Amino acid sequence: MDIIRVIFSFTPVSYGFALLSLLIPVILLRVFQSQKGYATQLSPESCRRIGLRGRSNLADHQDSRYSSGSDPGISPDGSPLWKVKALFIYPIKSCRGIEMDHGEIIRTGMKYDRQFCFAQQVTSLPSSEENKDGSHTVKSEWNFITQRTFARMAKVETEVWIPDPSLPSYSPHAEFVKSEGCIVMRFPFSPDVDLSWGGVKALASMFAAKFCGQPEPSVELRIPFNPSSDRINEKGYTSEKMKIWKDAPEALNMGVEVPEDVMAKLKYSLGVTNPLTLFRIDTQKYREVFKCAPKKQDVGYQTIIGMADSYPLHIMNLASVHDIASKIPEGYYKEFNPLRYRANVYITGPPAFSEDSWAKARIGDCNYHISCRTTRCKLPNVDPKTAVRDRVEPERTMRSYRVIDKGSNSACLGMQVTPLVEGTGAISVGDEVKLLEQGEHFFLKV
Repeated sequence: MDIIRVIFSFTPVSYGFALLSLLIPVILLRVFQSQKGYATQLSPESCRRIGLRGRSNLADHQDSRYSSGSDPGISPDGSPLWKVKALFIYPIKSCRGIEMDHGEIIRTGMKYDRQFCFAQQVTSLPSSEENKDGSHTVKSEWNFITQRTFARMAKVETEVWIPDPSLPSYSPHAEFVKSEGCIVMRFPFSPDVDLSWGGVKALASMFAAKFCGQPEPSVELRIPFNPSSDRINEKGYTSEKMKIWKDAPEALNMGVEVPEDVMAKLKYSLGVTNPLTLFRIDTQKYREVFKCAPKKQDVGYQTIIGMADSYPLHIMNLASVHDIASKIPEGYYKEFNPLRYRANVYITGPPAFSEDSWAKARIGDCNYHISCRTTRCKLPNVDPKTAVRDRVEPERTMRSYRVIDKGSNSACLGMQVTPLVEGTGAISVGDEVKLLEQGEHFFLKV
């Protein structure tokens, strides 16, 4: 009888909480298993993931020994005093990068770098002029997006998987072998939590993410790196103009590769309200670079890029980053991350800002044309780890003493670089950096 009284003393709310306490562990286990299984499924057949394993080469970037420079040469242990400290590629423009210990240099920069770009569809207001039928023309175009506007792009992780014939299960007919590999994209998405069955599952997925060491649940998908003509026809890709700064290249609209529900979650995660899609540079229609790049008549070919802002490569001297960090008000940052500047090549050894006057350099086995200084916008104000944008720093500090190029009124940090290679070259962490020529720079916008 006592047991019966206790049971009937429960209110409906009490029953609900009791039932929920029994169900959550079960749901949590199912969600955890499904997430684990999905991650396994996302390991593309016959491919391996590229990139650095273990500790980042920039893990000690705050060490004071990188703040002072030296003359070039060889240290007592035989290593170069000026050398490559770290390497990064950014497969999808403005998304999180991949650290490398070595990479291949091609005419567009480092292989796999900035070949993809997200773009939103922007529609203009109706024109004031009437058409013959009384209507007003409305223009719609795809415009690239970056962390300048959507800071949470810093949370979108990328992986590059490439075909590996040495794998026991390798097959030349595997899906992504035909596309030279694939991009795995991952972004955070926290579903709404309420008292519905979907809300309970959402809560369980959040617990599962915490259990796996993730701050919040994530969504993953795979995109072919260089889709074959068969896949392009089968999936119905379109070739469309996409505006990126003053360029409007024809690129492959790969939106059909992203399921509608995944795209909806991505838009919500980034804060995009307009239609959103993913573009890939057409390898037959790379963007040509003129401005301060080497002339075709001098090097025998035209400089080209994928989805990069202006030039194929971006080099950053760690001593220069230290100098900026030292002038930001004390206590403003616990850690000033050099990844804010999204360079491909981080070097150590040269004194701060000595690269401002470089004209030609040799790194490893390749020569490079140092084309111009990098003018900085507000993007470095975004913390690459948290995706939180600061209102003023480091832009305010840089503007206080780094508006140095007579061709621009923007602060400058880092150098835009063109590889002087007709075929391919190589670059590795530890490669010696040799200054070959110095000269003046004048930033050209067009």
